[in-house]
Amino acid sequence: MGNQLAGIAPSQILSVESYFSDIHDFEYDKSLGSTRFFKVARAKHREGLVVVKVFAIQDPTLPLTSYKQELEELKIRLNSAQNCLPFQKASEKASEKAAMLFRQYVRDNLYDRISTRPFLNNIENRWIAFQILTAVDQAHKPGVRHGDIKTENVMVTSWNWVLLTDFASFKPTYLPEDNPADFNYFFDTSRRRTCYIAPERFVDGGMFATELEYMRDPSTPLVDLNSNQRTRGELKRAMDIFSAGCVIAELFTEGVPLFDLSQLLAYRNGHFFPEQVLNKIEDHSIRELVTQMIHREPDKRLEAEDYLKQQRGNAFPEIFYTFLQPYMAQFAKETFLSADERILVIRKDLGNIIHNLCGHDLPEKTEEEPKENGLVILVSVITSCLQTLKYYDSKLAALELILHLAPRLGVEILLDRITPYLLHFSNDSVPRVRAEALRTLTKVLALVKEVPRNDINIYPEYILPGIAHLAQDDATIVRLAYAENIALLAETALRFLELVQLKNLNMENDPNNEEIDEVTHPNGNYDTELQALHEMVQQKVVTLLSDPENIVKQTLMENGITRLCVFFGRQKANDVLLSHMITFLNDKNDWHLRGAFFDSIVGVAAYVGWQSSSILKPLLQQGLSDAEEFVIVKALYALTCMCQLGLLQKPHVYEFASDIAPFLCHPNLWIRYGAVGFVTVVARQISTADVYCKLMPYLDPYITQPIIQIERKLVLLSVLKEPVSRSIFDYALRSKDITSLFRHLHMRQKKRNGSLPDCPPPEDPAIAQLLKKLLSQGMTEDEEDKLLALKDFMMKSNKAKANIVDQSHLHDSSQKGVIDLAALGITGRQVDLVKTKQEPDDKRARKHVKQDSNVNEEWKSMFGSLDPPNMPQALPKGSDQEVIQTGKPPRSESSAGICVPLSTSPQVPEVTTIQNKKPVIPVLSSTILPSTYQIRITTCKTELQQLIQQKREQCNAERIAKQMMENAEWESKPPPPGWRPKGLLVAHLHEHKSAVNRIRVSDEHSLFATCSNDGTVKIRNSQKMEGKTTTTRSILTYSRVGGRVKTLTFCQGSHYLAIASDNGAVQLLGIEASKLPKSPKIHPLQSRILDQKEDGCVVDMHHFNSGAQSVLAYATVNGSLVGWDLRSSSNAWTLKHDLKSGLITSFAVDIHQCWLCIGTSSGTMACWDMRFQLPISSHCHPSRARIRRLSMHPLYQSWVIAAVQGNNEVSMWDMETGDRRFTLWASSAPPLSELQPSPHSVHGIYCSPADGNPILLTAGSDMKIRFWDLAYPERSYVVAGSTSSPSVSYYRKIIEGTEVVQEIQNKQKVGPSDDTPRRGPESLPVGHHDIITDVATFQTTQGFIVTASRDGIVKVWK
Repeated sequence: MGNQLAGIAPSQILSVESYFSDIHDFEYDKSLGSTRFFKVARAKHREGLVVVKVFAIQDPTLPLTSYKQELEELKIRLNSAQNCLPFQKASEKASEKAAMLFRQYVRDNLYDRISTRPFLNNIENRWIAFQILTAVDQAHKPGVRHGDIKTENVMVTSWNWVLLTDFASFKPTYLPEDNPADFNYFFDTSRRRTCYIAPERFVDGGMFATELEYMRDPSTPLVDLNSNQRTRGELKRAMDIFSAGCVIAELFTEGVPLFDLSQLLAYRNGHFFPEQVLNKIEDHSIRELVTQMIHREPDKRLEAEDYLKQQRGNAFPEIFYTFLQPYMAQFAKETFLSADERILVIRKDLGNIIHNLCGHDLPEKTEEEPKENGLVILVSVITSCLQTLKYYDSKLAALELILHLAPRLGVEILLDRITPYLLHFSNDSVPRVRAEALRTLTKVLALVKEVPRNDINIYPEYILPGIAHLAQDDATIVRLAYAENIALLAETALRFLELVQLKNLNMENDPNNEEIDEVTHPNGNYDTELQALHEMVQQKVVTLLSDPENIVKQTLMENGITRLCVFFGRQKANDVLLSHMITFLNDKNDWHLRGAFFDSIVGVAAYVGWQSSSILKPLLQQGLSDAEEFVIVKALYALTCMCQLGLLQKPHVYEFASDIAPFLCHPNLWIRYGAVGFVTVVARQISTADVYCKLMPYLDPYITQPIIQIERKLVLLSVLKEPVSRSIFDYALRSKDITSLFRHLHMRQKKRNGSLPDCPPPEDPAIAQLLKKLLSQGMTEDEEDKLLALKDFMMKSNKAKANIVDQSHLHDSSQKGVIDLAALGITGRQVDLVKTKQEPDDKRARKHVKQDSNVNEEWKSMFGSLDPPNMPQALPKGSDQEVIQTGKPPRSESSAGICVPLSTSPQVPEVTTIQNKKPVIPVLSSTILPSTYQIRITTCKTELQQLIQQKREQCNAERIAKQMMENAEWESKPPPPGWRPKGLLVAHLHEHKSAVNRIRVSDEHSLFATCSNDGTVKIRNSQKMEGKTTTTRSILTYSRVGGRVKTLTFCQGSHYLAIASDNGAVQLLGIEASKLPKSPKIHPLQSRILDQKEDGCVVDMHHFNSGAQSVLAYATVNGSLVGWDLRSSSNAWTLKHDLKSGLITSFAVDIHQCWLCIGTSSGTMACWDMRFQLPISSHCHPSRARIRRLSMHPLYQSWVIAAVQGNNEVSMWDMETGDRRFTLWASSAPPLSELQPSPHSVHGIYCSPADGNPILLTAGSDMKIRFWDLAYPERSYVVAGSTSSPSVSYYRKIIEGTEVVQEIQNKQKVGPSDDTPRRGPESLPVGHHDIITDVATFQTTQGFIVTASRDGIVKVWK
């Protein structure tokens, strides 16, 4: 029966390549296999590789046109399906030999990908299964059925994007169950015998009885494409669901097919169920999903969309739906993104990606680490781009992405998927990429905490050989990176080896382990592997230690030389590392290298042990006499550390002490401190007898008096003699005949000591001149003694400097990247940033000529002459003489700013004179000068002028800001001296309908404003409060805010008002105050809405002008401190308060704008530096009571005044020390106690310096206004209160170092003294009847107090 499928025997069999002869847009590449149904080839097209399926036409009567139209319609329907890849083109050859189908080429199908390394992990399997269902759903919604879903038709890109392809609508829907020939012909193209066709598509052979007569003809196939048989049944959605279920099952069983043809037919008849294969699916949700999808009854199978909804959060994580699918789809759109563009897009979105992917775990706790989750899918996108990146910045961005994601990935992902690409980048053509790849590789491998069994030899066989070439890289930056990371690489390699050894030992001790035969002699293997690892790393370390560039050696020492000692062991650390490091001291030209030696030698010596002290002693002595003082400091520090660790033998210690003691008078402060540090450590290490017998004699010449506690640095520093003068020291050290100088100084010392009767003057005139110079610089006899004490050091240092000079002549002293300006003859120029007053023209011209003569030629050739462009072009009188005398022709400035000589008449004698004096710059014709050269010079000159102008503007802004801060006043109109309000009520204002929250007075005191919970802001005229007018109503009301207005402040005098409400709105209002009192107006200028969840509402705000910026600072309840620059409508700065210290309740800004202080609900007062925008200090109230209001102290810059919850406490804190210095206590509770029998608190405070005697007004929940005289607290009194308020007195006392002023109620009523102000008639209830929320003052012809309360009342007092 199967032989009949051969159809009409072709007259000739052609290769697939022969069918491309008539196709001009496609070039044959290679064959992808052939079956009797299709010949498949890969072809090249200008847009990329394509797959071409060729159907050889044996019967010309076949209705191919209808099939072509069907495929075209299918393509249109699937246009928006991002997981479907239909045939893009269908065509018939002109010769009608074949029909062809074209689609995009994708390298891997799912069948291949399942068995390809790196193998798919659990989350990737879920992601692919999710996409398969998504693709089926995308096809079904526009009415498309696939008909042949199998692993060979599910394409998987390199970044795990699934494409469902090869839609088989032209294949028969139904097949005979008793004849496999048709199945083999149409569906078993891979010859795997797997069958994923839905069981209902196999029907009884009787359906094909009408075609039985054709079976007698061996040339007729059983299923004739030209017949109506294929239209008898329509493909159903359930058929595709069954096939997709089979594909998902094969995916999760690692390639085990669910059915072959015979099993499927048995399953159709109920005689077989693939339970054995399904049980291999470990995940219960996936197993349940597959079982439902392959249900034998089509009606029991759900739609693809239903399965996606059903398994949301079960088989498929929520993140697939909410983030991954929409985000990954952007890379699959038709708008093609290159690999570089993809990397840059991912880097831009990295924060959002990590936030989404790392915040969700797998639905079930599987063996896969939850931290990988969706990041593995993102990693596949990144790695798929790495080999095709073109630009080095994209490669660096990719390495940066890997470094950010690596800590969140598992071991196998790092080793199998990340490491190979990092090694690929280590061979990149760009040195910077190679260097960064090495750094990234090192950090990634350091994250690996366990080694999979198949990766136990990854270091010696893969990683170290893969980067071995970088140690001899041509680029210094790459070798630098190798030196920087080799210690960590060695550590990680050793840890890998130890982990493998531990695993082998555990396997050896486990009798149930099946792999025990593979583990033989673990100790022998470990020793062999360790020796091989040592040899590999040693080879590279020696190469780096012998590098021609000193910076490479220096980097190796500064980045883990001690760790390399631990890696190699004591013997190799001594033989390999120390022996090479010693040679670094021979380099006399690079003091950085010598300094790095002494920085690193302590760790090496500590590991090698005290046996190395004899080797290191001459090296350390050499460091003490180095020509560079930085090296001496490092050598001193190394000696100190080695002495602390006991690495120096006692005789060596005393020898070093004698060498170091003279450094106590060295002019370099660091060297003196280093010497003191060494001496104090030695004093702690030796006995008291040795201190006074052996150490003190070395110190006596350099201390002013004997001391006992030599081991204390501060004590020794306090008794040191004055060091030798730096100028004298340097002059003597630079002298060429320093030996003769010291010989003569020694003779002068002997004469002073009486050892010589006389000291004749030096015979050498150079020494006499040198001595005269030193004496003129102030060298005294004490200075001479100190120089003689430093004799040995200075002579060695002088010799070392001479050797450096000698070597600099033998070798090229210039270093790469270092420009010697002095050698190039370039002199510095300076420009005054502060413009001076204009000078007369003739004086300025003379001054200019003098300046121009001093300008070097490089400056002139680069930026042109300093002559202004409008200089007269006429030659001055005597110009001919000037040419002869100066050797330069007269000059003028060209249009391009280049100074060229003026053309003059050719006078031979003058030219001859010029050439005898000095060579003349040749005259250049304007036609010879290239325009590009002129433009370049003009551009340089313009850029220089722009730089100068920018610096001048910056300097001017800083000067203005500094002047404003220096001239800052506490307030423009303070109360008059001796002002003591009497408590007389002037005005009672009841315009607000709810609580008044804040009062603010304008800078000129012409207006004051109030804000309320009724959503309004009211502005009043201060002048009307004097009683000269009959009305005291507000002149302006603003209600277009929304919400309750919580705070406000004036900005820039009386012209602007900033307000904030509890709905997050912050508005800047303009006040037309110039028209007062006729027709004032208020209108909004700027506004912003704060995020209530992120920031919360504004709790306090202040305005200050820094000169360059007009800043509105506001604090929100969620901890944001924002400086809004009103001139640029942007944020000048943003600070974030830690909410662990409580919610912000109030803040105050220093008058000089250097710092601010915030108060919180937990009693914390935190300071921020406004210049650097950093937190400075934080102090907390002992009772952690809420800070209600903060204000700066008017006299002490580091003090703040804080009104605290309970006991009416107002305390003044020194934020520099954290001490509570002064407290006002208006409570019956014991002062400073944490108990609160009095629940009353101060809600509003006003403070004024008052001509040096500061005063404070407070008001709060007890409805009283208190006047506190901080200079004379006994004079404090209650300004206004309820009629039943008892008389009080104020007493000062000291409690625990804090000065406390306590209010005490008098037991009996005492008449007020004559000098005590009276509060008016007792019978009138003038006080507030609810909590006073704020208090302020303003000045007109006299001083007034304005208060507001919770019942909406505003009162004015005098």
